[in-house]
Amino acid sequence: MFCKEILVKDIPVLKPDDLGAHAAALMDDLKVKHLPVVKDGLYLYLLSEKDIDMGNPEAGIENTCFYAPYVEEEASVVEALHIAGKDSLTVLPVVSGNGEYVGAVTLSVLVETLNDMNNTGSEGALIAVEPSQPDYVLSQMIHLIEANRAKVMNLFSYTDKASGKPILLFKIDLEDALPVIRSLERFNFPVKYYRQKRMLPDETMQKRVNELIHYLEL
Repeated sequence: MFCKEILVKDIPVLKPDDLGAHAAALMDDLKVKHLPVVKDGLYLYLLSEKDIDMGNPEAGIENTCFYAPYVEEEASVVEALHIAGKDSLTVLPVVSGNGEYVGAVTLSVLVETLNDMNNTGSEGALIAVEPSQPDYVLSQMIHLIEANRAKVMNLFSYTDKASGKPILLFKIDLEDALPVIRSLERFNFPVKYYRQKRMLPDETMQKRVNELIHYLEL
């Protein structure tokens, strides 16, 4: 998903000749800590609440900041989240190819969008695999997962800071991940950890439990 698809266009912009008191009031109303400064439609810089001289609120904001983070319209949500997260930005300006301000994305919208993209609220299990071989074959792992009648809903990777090894995170649509885990480990794909909902008994097991309870009640 691209930033142009999740623009928040009702974020007000500041002008270089605005006063600090005005900027602070807008930030307080919107519950944000940053606002873009725009002149003649062009994005100039991103004002932070820390840049405002609260000891002299009637001072202008011009030349108080030279930090101008942004993403272009075609940037991905992941790229925008990286920039916003790195500097704890509550608002990240979005510009066109020629530097025109077209809107902004907020940190809350970015997180919400990424959650939707990653199906974090959907049913299923999360499996973290630490490949023992550097030349691991990703398609083989996916084949093992699908062989257990599971579907890979999402796949992420990161580097473990302690070991320096890659970690692959599989989100699958099964609540019971144990058959998948056994298959992966059988083929030398160690599972570092996994998370799943409490396993629910299948219909056959439930029927047997009900029969046992009925027998004990006789």
